[in-house]
Amino acid sequence: MLAARRSGALYGQIRFASSGGRPELLTILPTKRSLNRFLFDFDSRLPYKKVLPILQTVYDNLDTPQDIKLPKSVRGSDLMIQKHILAAVRTKTNTMNRNLVELENELVEQAAELGDNDAITILAFEALESGNKEDFAYAQKLVKELVEKKHPLVFKLAGDVAFKKAQYHNAAEYWTQFLQYESDTVMASQVCSNLGVYYFSHLQPKPDLSKARQYFEQSVQIGELDKYTVIAHYYLGQLFSTTNPEVARYHLEIAASQALKESFATLGFLEMNTFNQYYKAIEWFQLGAEMSGDLMCIMGQFDCYVAVKDTTNAEKILDRLIGISDKIQEVRGKKMVPKSQEVRHTMELNESLLKMFFSTRAKDIAALENSE
Repeated sequence: MLAARRSGALYGQIRFASSGGRPELLTILPTKRSLNRFLFDFDSRLPYKKVLPILQTVYDNLDTPQDIKLPKSVRGSDLMIQKHILAAVRTKTNTMNRNLVELENELVEQAAELGDNDAITILAFEALESGNKEDFAYAQKLVKELVEKKHPLVFKLAGDVAFKKAQYHNAAEYWTQFLQYESDTVMASQVCSNLGVYYFSHLQPKPDLSKARQYFEQSVQIGELDKYTVIAHYYLGQLFSTTNPEVARYHLEIAASQALKESFATLGFLEMNTFNQYYKAIEWFQLGAEMSGDLMCIMGQFDCYVAVKDTTNAEKILDRLIGISDKIQEVRGKKMVPKSQEVRHTMELNESLLKMFFSTRAKDIAALENSE
């Protein structure tokens, strides 16, 4: 049934042009040792010596997928594990090789043809979002069948789509349904993190911090250290900041160790205001300022230098903040307001933060000026 749809958008994954030929597969794959580790982590049924020929066959026929011939013993779930391994490689190395991405996509299509429901779900949702009329009705039919089968991934992806459309309540309902069928996997950890964000930031009319904490803690407990559990650690740091600062510090340090930019300012202010560890706070603020130019981190540095009476560095930071403020006013004066809504929002936020800074630190600024 699925193979008949191969020519449609449902299976019409964008294929990169192979200009000048593709590199040898072994030159772009992880080392044998690394791949074996991934196979172990993902509980692969097939060992390296059987996985590599499969990957090679699919890779060699990326431009002619109709020529792909896999051993009869290969299951759709085997191909999906290989797809997840390639995705994990992208995440861990923070790189994207277009040939491996195309290999990843073809593994999903091959798995769908073998009847793997996860693969079918992924392709059905891709078709629904593509807007292709030819495959939309067919994809809807597939999704309906998957819902009737109570296939977990269909609820997870439905939640993801609803969240992107700002339909937060619907997203939470879909994700909660997903957890009814799958509650102790890495994907369940990701869903728990998403639900934590929903109850922390998007629940109306007010947040439910108790439920947010429950889901964030569940995410950390059952998941691995990925972007979802890092976010969970960050929010747990926020939730514990007043009730249990030591626990808050623990969670925020994990988030900061994974370079989550939002964590540096929060951790710096925690060290400064709760533990009075000014020099430790300065280190966190400096990292945040260097990594992302976080204005709150720059302001935090000023506060710390004032607290330890380091007027030289306090003046340097003040000059930097004045320079940023002058630059914003220059842009305003020349009516060079950025077209990007995101950039405009950032500029307006920074403008508001600077106004607050110069107002609330007026005495400290005056003292610095008088000391010159």
